[in-house]
Amino acid sequence: MKTSKCPVILFSDSQWLVVDKPYGIPTHGGDAGDVGVQEWLALHLDEKTFVCSRLDTGTTGVLLFARTSSASALAQKIHTENDAEKIYYFLSDKDVRQSRGMNWTCDLPLDDKSAVTKFYFEKQLANRVFLYRAVISRGRKHQIRRHAAFSGCALSGDSEYGGSPAPRIALHCAELRWPELPEVIRSELPDYFHEEAHTHETTYLQCLTALDRRGKWISSISGAWRAIQRGELSTFDLSVDVYGAHALIWVYDDSEFGEVSRLLSPFFGQLEKKFGICGCVFRRIGKNPHKKGLVQDVFLTGSKPEDQFAVAEHDWQAVVTLTLRQHVGLFLDHRDNRRRVQKTANGKRIANLFSYTCAFGLAAAKSGCEVVMNVDASVSTLNLGKQNFELNGLSKIRSGKFVEKDVRVWLEKQTAKRESGEDTGWDIIICDPPTFSSTQSGGHFHVSREWTDLASACSKILRDDGTCFFSTNCQAGERSGFETVLRQFFGSVQRIRPPLDFPEVAGRAHAHFFECRRPLNHIRS
Repeated sequence: MKTSKCPVILFSDSQWLVVDKPYGIPTHGGDAGDVGVQEWLALHLDEKTFVCSRLDTGTTGVLLFARTSSASALAQKIHTENDAEKIYYFLSDKDVRQSRGMNWTCDLPLDDKSAVTKFYFEKQLANRVFLYRAVISRGRKHQIRRHAAFSGCALSGDSEYGGSPAPRIALHCAELRWPELPEVIRSELPDYFHEEAHTHETTYLQCLTALDRRGKWISSISGAWRAIQRGELSTFDLSVDVYGAHALIWVYDDSEFGEVSRLLSPFFGQLEKKFGICGCVFRRIGKNPHKKGLVQDVFLTGSKPEDQFAVAEHDWQAVVTLTLRQHVGLFLDHRDNRRRVQKTANGKRIANLFSYTCAFGLAAAKSGCEVVMNVDASVSTLNLGKQNFELNGLSKIRSGKFVEKDVRVWLEKQTAKRESGEDTGWDIIICDPPTFSSTQSGGHFHVSREWTDLASACSKILRDDGTCFFSTNCQAGERSGFETVLRQFFGSVQRIRPPLDFPEVAGRAHAHFFECRRPLNHIRS
């Protein structure tokens, strides 16, 4: 059996790729700009695959892909002839032993197609929490969920088919018997399915669900990731980030740090067990950061982190701090966009605007870009960018440039150069402005006021075949408003979903990302 060192891959050979699917991500994206498992594998692991079976967004576990078109055709034949077998586990708050016995078969046709599911009662985990096993050969849409509901034991968390409320749909594909593979492929049951998980409060189950969404997928490519997104917990208004061996907890309300630490203690234990987390830093976000400062107070538990340390992302590193400055030094929500730039940057001219600590520049330089111009008005953050370039052995290359200048001024000069023919334009532009900032001259920058001018200026200096990545975490305006402005200047504007560790909660996006092409200013008739 061939396996990969990457923990998300359960099996790999020339024809087949089997992964351990996380919670909350579809098998493949439904629309352009979406990132499902298939797109994530291509983006971060350079794995080109063909979808030959699917798991629902809320289902975890064994997921098979074909590597070739011939394997994909063979997979269809195997499914048609019912030559495969898949074993699932699910939770329900219904005990059907009296009505169904310890095992039974449901052959209710689904969507006018034959469907057979064999069910087995496994055990009781807690009060009104029962573990079941389901076996199928060829799955129809939502087959186990629909057959379980028909049998009287709807899945916990499956509101679509009458399941009781829960943090997640409790369905996991644990085993795959595939005739073309040398042995059974297995995925361990998530902690959510273990008895111990249900001895804690609901908050702990929400934390486990958050880990099921990210877990080894993000940590396999980066030492920095978001473990809990704001809004994923019903108890506290907070988010939890992981940086190396430490967790950083951002608290947005008036909750006592000690109470947060106590209630999340079992979750921190999981972080220690699975990811080696040895300490936590709590930081409170002020209601009025312009009056009192963004971070109002700090609380530490466990070991104290070094003042500065490096975390890795793919093949480069960046210096971060959890205690010295207001901002850590690396924006986690841009991980996918940095990878997109890195995969296309070779030989390109790149403008990294509002560059902060130059993480986009690092990714581009590691890919062998012709030049990356890191532009920012803050000399302190540019110096951190230079430190990052030095850390990665890039300080002596000529492609990395650092420009201390107001981005708006820099854009004006670049526009003049382009219009006069002195400059041929830029292949890739990254424009990630802050929501609000103050300038050295005493002026103020508001992204909602500047967005139109930024879009116009970037379109004028982008080459006709270039790409411009725009983003904003401004919550004052709707995504459609920012997108509408971009469409005034670009022939193609594609919304990009955030990384899988930054899910939309209650319909609220953490930030807005756009990939823009074909600047209207330079489209030839």
